[in-house]
Amino acid sequence: LVERLADWSEACADRGTESADVLVRIERFRRRGRAIRQFVDLWCHRCEHAAAIQLAASERFRWPLPEPDADPWALMHQILDWEVRDLVAA
Repeated sequence: LVERLADWSEACADRGTESADVLVRIERFRRRGRAIRQFVDLWCHRCEHAAAIQLAASERFRWPLPEPDADPWALMHQILDWEVRDLVAA
């Protein structure tokens, strides 16, 4: 997760936009990363699916909900792949 967030931040900075805009986007990436980590923790480690679904709705996650017994590592990678699609589309 940290590696992907760093890559997204570097790509954002390389676009040559205003430094204030870059900082805003990097902060958005950081908050998004924390929410994704929290979702995976709730879903996979705590098995609190209702709380994870509520978090997904409040954060407006666009990816599909995983299977109840999803592997945390695989789930994180699936989510990040979806997030990259959204970044490319934006």
